[in-house]
Amino acid sequence: MAEPKGSEQNGQKDVQKLWNTYLEIHRAKGFNLDQLYAELAAEEARKLTSPGAREDFANLCNDGCKAQVLALMVTLFRHSPRLEAFWTSIVGPAKNRQKTTRTLTKAAGALNELFGRLTGTEDEELNRKFAQIGRIPPARLVSELRFYIRFVNAAELIAADTGNSSLRELLKYILSGYVKRATGRFHDNNVSGLIAEISGPVEYNEFAHRMWRTRNYKRLEKHFSGLVELLFGVSVAMGPAA
Repeated sequence: MAEPKGSEQNGQKDVQKLWNTYLEIHRAKGFNLDQLYAELAAEEARKLTSPGAREDFANLCNDGCKAQVLALMVTLFRHSPRLEAFWTSIVGPAKNRQKTTRTLTKAAGALNELFGRLTGTEDEELNRKFAQIGRIPPARLVSELRFYIRFVNAAELIAADTGNSSLRELLKYILSGYVKRATGRFHDNNVSGLIAEISGPVEYNEFAHRMWRTRNYKRLEKHFSGLVELLFGVSVAMGPAA
């Protein structure tokens, strides 16, 4: 796997710290996430029905990709038809997004005005009291609403700047970008083999995928390269395969 260099190392250290903290929190709860993710990756690989697709998966892992990350991408491709409706609503008509943003903004403002001091604090004791009665503390509720406002606004920028209305196209970019980042090459033959197996069409091949990259990759890279870097950072933080 290609290692991060230069200024990228500081960013990788941050990802490593976050990943280690994430693992420690779950270990304290009795979960070994390293083992769990490795088992899930193996299960996804076994679900590939054709010998060619299983070989593509293995070849990519042997050349530097992390099995857990490839398994995540396989899972997303498998469920993309179900997720497509959500994606379409996010990058769909601007009128819908603007209406949602106005509604959420009004709700956050109303809660902030109604609860006053309670929405400006992260008092843990207060948060525990709300949790005991099964309720979200006002400050966190307002924070969540504002998060979704930013999410919807970001979706507006995505729709306007990328012209991308297909979740499957985005997943093709992320998979291709991750493979390139992790191995140093695009591996169009292996990537197209996985895509053809998981979501079709069955005739999707190396030539078709290379043509897709020529037309779409750079356009999507301008907006979504951060997702590829995040996946690569996490894969490095996971460490070498056991």
